[in-house]
Amino acid sequence: MARPKISAFVITFNRANILGTCLRALSFADQLIVVDKSSTDGSRSIAEACADEVVTVPWTPTVEETRTLALSLCRHEWILFMDDDECLSAAAESRIVAELEDSTADIYEFPLRHYILGQHDERAYYWPEHHARLFRRGAITFSRTVHAGILRHSDRVARFGASDGVCIHHLSHADVSGWIEKTNRYTSRLDRVGIKAGADGFAAFAHERIDYWMARGSDKSADGYPAAVALLRAVYDMVDAVKAWETEAGLDGAALFAQSCAALDEARPRRERSCPAEVVEQHSTGIV
Repeated sequence: MARPKISAFVITFNRANILGTCLRALSFADQLIVVDKSSTDGSRSIAEACADEVVTVPWTPTVEETRTLALSLCRHEWILFMDDDECLSAAAESRIVAELEDSTADIYEFPLRHYILGQHDERAYYWPEHHARLFRRGAITFSRTVHAGILRHSDRVARFGASDGVCIHHLSHADVSGWIEKTNRYTSRLDRVGIKAGADGFAAFAHERIDYWMARGSDKSADGYPAAVALLRAVYDMVDAVKAWETEAGLDGAALFAQSCAALDEARPRRERSCPAEVVEQHSTGIV
């Protein structure tokens, strides 16, 4: 009996350095779709060379709102999806094909080998971590909420083991700057599953998050790679918590700065030569 057909999709934005490897690993799919979020670095040309269908949409800061569109384009019974910084291992293709010839589940989870600061280390907090990436049509739908984007509609779940060679290589963060940029982008979304500091306050929360992520690693040295990436993960939680507090407090820093400028101007003596009001207004709104 022929195996069920597979539709695969990838959502991309400016990932020309990785996208080709990602798509070549999915070439066994019967339908390969790329949704390009208006890339400017050549990603679309790579997608057109590798995929059956390329759709361009406006840029958005996260993938959640785009996955539903991508899913609607899939024609086949089984759906395999990747982010544009994820690549299937070489062993995955044959295992997926064999599994779907006599499937035992509706949803399959893969271990992700995260590469943070350019490398993967199995002693770090993130290994092994499994994510659903293959499912029978109808078993998963996508939400727009950040970090709550996958909604499961079946309890028939199977997991590829961390030691059998089937995995997803997640080339996520080349350096600290990239981690901070993504932290800011994701924690700025109002529609997200966030985290709050709790009754003991920010300092206790910060210590707790550092201790939590450090404890998940198997290397307990204080200044090695596992400790460094655990600290980065804790930083994400800290930023998320402070942004949640900022939103609940109703703080508007731009408006408060405008009030401060007005008060400072009012406190100064009036002079004949001064900056015209319309120039002040242009700079305060970013129009020059």
